[in-house]
Amino acid sequence: MTLPRTTRKITPFATPLSPTEPEALPGATKGPGATLKADRAARAAIRKADMPTLRGASPQAGPDDPPTGLYCTEAITRSSSVSGTPNQTNYAADIFYVAEFGCNFWLDAAYIATGVIDRGRFDGQFLYTTPPLSYGQTYYGATSGGVRIPGELFDGGRNVEIAFELYLLAPIGVYWGGCFPIPGLRYLLCEGLGTDLLHIVLGTGPFGTGLQPPVIRHVALGDSYSSGTGAPPYSDELCRRSPVTYSNLIAGRLLSGLPVDRPTLAACHGGTIPDLYASQHPGVPPQLDAIQPHTRLVTLTIGGNDLGFSAKLAGCYLGADCSAAGRPLVTPQELYEVQVQLTALYRQIRAEMHPSGKLMVLSYPAVVPNPDDSADPPPAQDRCPNLGSNLIESERRAIYTATAQTDRMIRDAVLATGDSRVIYVNGLELFRGHRLCSASGVWANGLTSPVSDSFHPNAPGYQAMATRVAEVLPPL
Repeated sequence: MTLPRTTRKITPFATPLSPTEPEALPGATKGPGATLKADRAARAAIRKADMPTLRGASPQAGPDDPPTGLYCTEAITRSSSVSGTPNQTNYAADIFYVAEFGCNFWLDAAYIATGVIDRGRFDGQFLYTTPPLSYGQTYYGATSGGVRIPGELFDGGRNVEIAFELYLLAPIGVYWGGCFPIPGLRYLLCEGLGTDLLHIVLGTGPFGTGLQPPVIRHVALGDSYSSGTGAPPYSDELCRRSPVTYSNLIAGRLLSGLPVDRPTLAACHGGTIPDLYASQHPGVPPQLDAIQPHTRLVTLTIGGNDLGFSAKLAGCYLGADCSAAGRPLVTPQELYEVQVQLTALYRQIRAEMHPSGKLMVLSYPAVVPNPDDSADPPPAQDRCPNLGSNLIESERRAIYTATAQTDRMIRDAVLATGDSRVIYVNGLELFRGHRLCSASGVWANGLTSPVSDSFHPNAPGYQAMATRVAEVLPPL
């Protein structure tokens, strides 16, 4: 906008703002807000403009004396409320306000605009501005506005400030003398003292909107390696969901400066890729239903059951020939088919979560000793002899090879998405030195009762998985 009687082009809130102490020119009479300081020619100039009598003029002043007690003052009234509850898409704060100015004399022109500024995580960012208003000759102006701040989709908005910008053009021959304090407001800008055009920005000061501090909403999807199978007791026996599964253990870790929330744990024992799209058990919703537009972290292990890996491993232990002479545990065709399904699944998950969110895909840790790795000593009579008698060296090698092939398949499925927000987390060697029969602490169960807990991480194993995830948490 161009202010009348000037060539000044105005853009709302174009000047950097910071709290500013009230100020005044020497000799300016203290008043309530923006005050004038006129010279002797001012009164005659105002009379020539055929304006109403200046209400602030001293009754004893002569016709050639400068007017005194002339001022403009401002006010902002506001209200705020919160609707919905945290962890719901409709959780939001509503801010409404009215900003107005009034003068005890006629201005030649005025311009006003208002906005809501974040005063927390994104200090100085405007969340909302009103369309500016411009006036010709006036002594009063007002504007109102309102903004809804979505608490689950935006990290800021917990503390905000309402700002009121004014350009006030005094009559010819009159200039501004001071920006004096206004109860309930603070100056964010005061410039133009000693001229006829005053530019001020006033603020309410920061205030709380009522929204709770922001967190990273987390959903944990997948199969038994994410539900927590192997580390009882379970909070849900059907899906074997454990309080010490890795997704629960990363709660409170910082991601882009915000704490990761305790997860919505939707992962379920025995889960396969189709179970993310459809109900796995009666009364158990599809796992993808747990993802909301405000979900910004998803952790996932899936694909092992689609390859039948757990059942094949148990079969090896119980007598099936899993050596190189037998049928491979996983075939190239099986790996390819599952990889295609995984890539489509990863893309679906990313489409349903927050645009800035991250999907962290974990591969499976090898729990059976690798006979070709010196960090994994072979089974001994005094150290889990049953493993050595049930899985000969060639079988252990075949099991490790199949686990490594599955790891590469998961990595390739992540790369195939072409999405940098899908993160591959290598878990293959995570239990190295702590696999079955290790003398330095075992992080997984062997064949145990119930059989469904066999060959799954135990509590230290899930802690190791949590540590790995926390180490590679990327910024949002």
